[in-house]
Amino acid sequence: AGGVAMLALLVDSGRGGSLDVEALLCSLEQGLVAVQRAFGPSLSLAAQNDARNVRKVRAAAEACVEETAARGAGGGSHDALSLSALLSWEAAALGDADLPDPSAAMGLTWLARSLRFLQLVLQDVSSGGPPATSAAGAERCKEAMWRAYEAVFARYHGWLARSMFMGSAKAAPGYEQLLRLLAPAAGGAVREGLVLREMEQFSAAAEPVADAIEAALASAGLVDERRV
Repeated sequence: AGGVAMLALLVDSGRGGSLDVEALLCSLEQGLVAVQRAFGPSLSLAAQNDARNVRKVRAAAEACVEETAARGAGGGSHDALSLSALLSWEAAALGDADLPDPSAAMGLTWLARSLRFLQLVLQDVSSGGPPATSAAGAERCKEAMWRAYEAVFARYHGWLARSMFMGSAKAAPGYEQLLRLLAPAAGGAVREGLVLREMEQFSAAAEPVADAIEAALASAGLVDERRV
């Protein structure tokens, strides 16, 4: 299901109180985007968007390192670049201008929201226990997605983005289908316990990292709450 790997990567990326950009991006690629893809059509567009957002942040990190190295103020690798250093560099370059797209701050803004959305979905799905009926199981993931959407994305979406989400949510897998998608190789007898446990681990790891990204954006003065 990817929860264990996401947990380890997110813990490592946040160790020491300052997120390491490349470690964070790897965790998002291997955790967030991978789990989005496992959801199938319901989150396939989100997975594509967030893969692009990771590339935007990585490109900005490389530009930051190159400029810093050219001034003789740092090394030539973005492997050790902290999130706070990247955002401070970008804030200085932008001045009072609105966040452009692409930019590190814009990519991170949407990655943090996506991480929080998925964390809420998995937390919701895993906390309800086995569905009482097949009909309830068919609706559980869809309802969890709607609740997470209203909590995270609704305030930033205009009618077009909301309509696109509505269309995607209709393809949300049922409970049993989701278990098979997230752990296709696990036997039926152990699959549910394995997936629910890893959902809980993912949620526990994801929430503080989303908080840390948003705190770093706020500290750099790069918060963007415009609707799209």
